[in-house]
Order: sequence, then C-alpha cells, then structure tokens
Amino acid sequence: MHKSFGSSNKTLSRSLSCDDSQSKDSVSTQKGSAKVDLSKLEMTALWRYLLHFNLVDSVPNPSKEQLIDVVQRHFVSQQLDESQVIAGFVQAAKRLKTVCK
Repeated sequence: MHKSFGSSNKTLSRSLSCDDSQSKDSVSTQKGSAKVDLSKLEMTALWRYLLHFNLVDSVPNPSKEQLIDVVQRHFVSQQLDESQVIAGFVQAAKRLKTVCK
C-alpha cells in the first residue's frame, strides 16, 4: 500500500535534470544535489517498485529500459516532506540499533 505524505511549505519536489553533466537516468532534487541513478537497479528491484505502487499495467512485458522509464516518471512525481522523511529515518535507525544489540 502506498503511504501518502502530507504536503507543507517545505515539500521537496523532484524533477528530471536536463544538465548535460548528468546521465539521462539521473534524478536530482530542485533544492539540493541528491541524485538517483535508477539504471543501477536490478530488474527485480524495478519490478518490486512497480508492484508496490501498482504500476504494472503501464507497459506489457517491458524491457529494463521501459521499466526504468516508468519507475523514473513515477519517482519524480512524488512529493515528500523533508522533515517527515528525516524523522522516519531517525526512528528506523533507532529501532535497528535496538534490535541489533
């Protein structure tokens, strides 16, 4: 199930970069320089993403390049609240630290 994060004034939006110094499969944030190269993901990870977000019907029997395209389009369309993401990461790290003791 897809969890929706509420939007606020500090919403982080993602967009494709048109910069020649980046590969066509890189994604960068408008606020920062974080990049995600989805072409490095294996087919199984791309399929898991498609299944998780129910994007399976987008392309029948897709190639890896088509999967990357569908995942990338969806990925850049997501809006995240930076403070919620950071708080969630900190909580997950604390839980992991507790479990691994």
